[in-house]
Amino acid sequence: MFRRLALIAALIVVVAACQHGGPDESVAAGPQYEKLVRLRNTDVCALLPRPELAKLGPVTAVGTNELYECEAKLGEDQKTGPRVNWSVRALDDVAMDAGTTVTIEGLTVNMISDKDTRPPEEIASARFRTCSAFAQLPAGGSMSLTLTIPPGAEPCAGTQSLVTVALAEWKRAPRLGDSPDTIQTPVTGADPCAVLTKLPNAVRGDTQWVDRCWFELDGHSIYLEYKHATDREFENYLPVKVGGRQAYRTSNDDNASYMLRVGPTFDPAADEYDFANVPAVTINAVSGHSQATLEKATAAVMTIFPNAA
Repeated sequence: MFRRLALIAALIVVVAACQHGGPDESVAAGPQYEKLVRLRNTDVCALLPRPELAKLGPVTAVGTNELYECEAKLGEDQKTGPRVNWSVRALDDVAMDAGTTVTIEGLTVNMISDKDTRPPEEIASARFRTCSAFAQLPAGGSMSLTLTIPPGAEPCAGTQSLVTVALAEWKRAPRLGDSPDTIQTPVTGADPCAVLTKLPNAVRGDTQWVDRCWFELDGHSIYLEYKHATDREFENYLPVKVGGRQAYRTSNDDNASYMLRVGPTFDPAADEYDFANVPAVTINAVSGHSQATLEKATAAVMTIFPNAA
């Protein structure tokens, strides 16, 4: 989708540091820790309350799909009605080469319409119109919001109105649980670098995201990703045992990643598809690949998620 092309970033357990007294020093010592905690603990669906969404049409559904993202379906026709997607990420540079720049809530917001990236003849025949907003957040990280509407109107006015509300709500700091529409899973709010407490020889990398942790282990570069995967994608993976417990390899190749299901499936109520999602962890090699090292990291992740299967 447009938002994925424009913003590269390309999950109901909160980091133990946040739930049980003081933070674990080995986790809290990471770069940009305060920014990441602020982003992870924000209830993304609460950034756009239903009454605000209803100004664009009847609210059909609101809910969680991807991690740190919320979606809404509006209008009477669920296939052709307006859709809104909004998310928070750890990216600190969301300046764009196209579109326009506006100031909202004292923050710089980049607005990009489909007209800024597609030729007029495509816009004239498009089944939907889109406009996205990208804002740098004052505490670090960024927010993105995309409005998709049927043809016949310009989408950026609605996008600007919605992102104005979302940025004002961001300053109010809604916490996980504030919105009844947010689906919390075992990876929601959780720190993927928590695995480093189980791997004393691991060396944390310099870059961390809300949903990813980079580190060196036994001379190999690895990153973990917390995510909401589709349930059916696991049908394409190879079931394997790691430490006597269920895991998955993405292929038979030597450079295959490992994946874990770490919670029950859930229905992403406002998405465009009929299949369920599932909270998951991916263990990937960046360089210097070693299956033994990946299995070691996978086993460490399993100690954090006792229900991984």
